[in-house]
Amino acid sequence: LETLNMNWKPFQCLLLHLLLCPAHSNILVVGSANADTFLPIARLPTEGENLTLLPGKDPQVDLPGGKGCTQAVAASKLTDKSCKFVGQLGTDDAGDVLINALREAGVDTSDCRRHRHLSTGRGYVFLTESGSVSAVVSGGSNIEGWSRWTEDSEEPISQEEIDSLLEGVTCIMLQREVPEYVNLLIASRAKEKGGITVIQDVGGEDRPISDKMLQYCDYLMPNESELHRLAASSCNLSVDGDDYISCAKLLQKRGVKNVLVTRGSKGSTLVRENGALIHQPAIAVSDVDVIDETGAGDCYRAAFAVALLEGKSLQECMKFASAAGACSVQVNGAVPSTPTRREVDFCFSKGKQTKRTPWVPRGGHKNDDFPFLIGSRLNSMKDRPELWPHNLENPRDYVKRQATIPGLTCVDFNYPQHFHSWSNKEAKAALDEAGLVAGAVCLRYPNKFARGAMNHPDADLRKEAIELTKAAARVAIDLGCSEVVVWSAYDGYDYPFTVDYDEKWQQLIDAFQEICDEFPEIKFSLEYKPTDENTRFFTVPSTAAGLLLVQEIDRPNMGLTLDVGHMLMSGENPGQSIAMVGKRKKLFGIQLNDGYTRLAAEDGMMFGSVHPSMALEIMYQLHQSDFDGHFYFDTFPQRSDPVEEAVYNIEQVKRFWNAATSISKEKLASITREHDAIGSLKLVDEALRK
Repeated sequence: LETLNMNWKPFQCLLLHLLLCPAHSNILVVGSANADTFLPIARLPTEGENLTLLPGKDPQVDLPGGKGCTQAVAASKLTDKSCKFVGQLGTDDAGDVLINALREAGVDTSDCRRHRHLSTGRGYVFLTESGSVSAVVSGGSNIEGWSRWTEDSEEPISQEEIDSLLEGVTCIMLQREVPEYVNLLIASRAKEKGGITVIQDVGGEDRPISDKMLQYCDYLMPNESELHRLAASSCNLSVDGDDYISCAKLLQKRGVKNVLVTRGSKGSTLVRENGALIHQPAIAVSDVDVIDETGAGDCYRAAFAVALLEGKSLQECMKFASAAGACSVQVNGAVPSTPTRREVDFCFSKGKQTKRTPWVPRGGHKNDDFPFLIGSRLNSMKDRPELWPHNLENPRDYVKRQATIPGLTCVDFNYPQHFHSWSNKEAKAALDEAGLVAGAVCLRYPNKFARGAMNHPDADLRKEAIELTKAAARVAIDLGCSEVVVWSAYDGYDYPFTVDYDEKWQQLIDAFQEICDEFPEIKFSLEYKPTDENTRFFTVPSTAAGLLLVQEIDRPNMGLTLDVGHMLMSGENPGQSIAMVGKRKKLFGIQLNDGYTRLAAEDGMMFGSVHPSMALEIMYQLHQSDFDGHFYFDTFPQRSDPVEEAVYNIEQVKRFWNAATSISKEKLASITREHDAIGSLKLVDEALRK
């Protein structure tokens, strides 16, 4: 290449990609994905009866679920093999939630399809105090989105496309929340190719299953009630509810090889093709720790598939699956309840359940007191090195120091600044070792773009800035997060008559449209700033300008990250800015700090230290807008212990959040109706005293 005067770097990147990224998936999950709404109730309503939610409980909206999606996430988290999910989703917000959840778990979603005219599937889950669940499912795209898989389609899916999905696959997981012709098509081709284990979960729509489908199944996995219904439909007779072995053998006569029956607290039983029985006792979970059983069956089935591919004995496979189910019931939601490999291995080795640390999704709402992931400025870990007994030479060292901060759960990395000394894979391993997750990747364009990044006068350098932003998206995917925050210190000007304003504006629109279209699974957000020592006037100098730009970019995965200090520098009231962006569902990120804002300075002080009433309203407006990002402290300790500063920030944000969520909406409405300034100040005093 040197002889030919060619640039080696693109080929080097391609080679690394081929070495690090498997070309094909070992586990293929074809099925459903639902955005679930959980309704906590004391008991199920009787016919014609109306019930209210449990006192003090709110509905949990748009938690990722659906049997296919949950099994794919569970399998991906439990195996080092690759996992692909094939499903149908709408282009609505629910579809975005599901795609992001899958990608964050490392699932390959490249063969998922998004449909503009179909809504994403939804589940409405009734959750009783005992943890038992009942649900109503709206199939949406899960039912209507598979038209190409039918024989009478105008453009039917080809055998080549099916073979491409099956390339390298050793196990297929199917469910019954999608049409049976989908399962038949993929299972039949798998059996023709050979060497692929087909696992059919019976859960989903209550309908008969054909003999042909049963004959394709290596493992049929019903729970007891599903097994009895299938057996009864097989012989058109009532069956003995206690004789589940006979029910399983009845289905084997129709062609299925092995029937694995899950029986809740009674364990699970495998009726093998040769007639042998294997029983696995359940791993007991105390009633106190049972929160929600929604995803337990899906986690069991995914774990069984993973253990089977690892060559474990069938008894060990069932024990490993039982451990995954026991871990799952301790957390609300389907996808949120999927356990880590470490949790399942511990439960498997001990043969007993251990209490899980609640999984807190970005923006989710759990039974814990504070529902958000929290990150803090990584570079602040360089401050006060004399207080840290170890090296502070690189981002790996900074992550280790951040891992000592109680309550800190995620890390935001700067790109490319934090990726000169290690690979994406090494950064992810460091996070895993520290028990942290990635929150976002934040662009920091190097000073070669001093005349502009996406606004640079040189077209080649503008293109390079765009490619750098795309590279940041690939880093985010490798780290398991779905957010890229773009702040350019250089996109702007210093003097009047220096730039063509319309041209600079359009350059940003064109650049972000290209980036968003190439990575639809990544949420890109612009972090605006009014002024800086590098750029006196930014192309996007305010929240309103940022919102206008986002609307003209017109992409669902483009939004804003608002920095409190930047809003103060712009002369804005942060609460109003958050309300304006949040109402339009374009608030992707929030960076918390405070400052005196003298001479347009960015102080980066601790949250709520200068403007406590504004801090309270920030939390209130974030709650009102259903903010679904994570909290990030963009502060500059310098003279303070950065660990202690982060601890204080975390305590402060929780204090302000709890105070904000205690404010009476009725009382606030009476104040705002009258523009009652004195009343508002008393409201703040009362909230902060609680």
